[in-house]
Amino acid sequence: MFRIVLQPEEQALLLLVEKGVYLAECLPRHALLRNLMALRMLKCEQGNLKLTELGEAALARMAGRVH
Repeated sequence: MFRIVLQPEEQALLLLVEKGVYLAECLPRHALLRNLMALRMLKCEQGNLKLTELGEAALARMAGRVH
């Protein structure tokens, strides 16, 4: 089993997407978003960024809700 550890800027960005604050139109300009999409933590559906189950698990892990 592997452990998901996010950098502070990755965690902040995932939280913004979870709250619906970050727009997909910023995607091409932000390398961190592309990296999280490559890691399958984010997906883009009809122009909206969504967390995947892995992204949700990563946030839960970093918040201490999952051991």
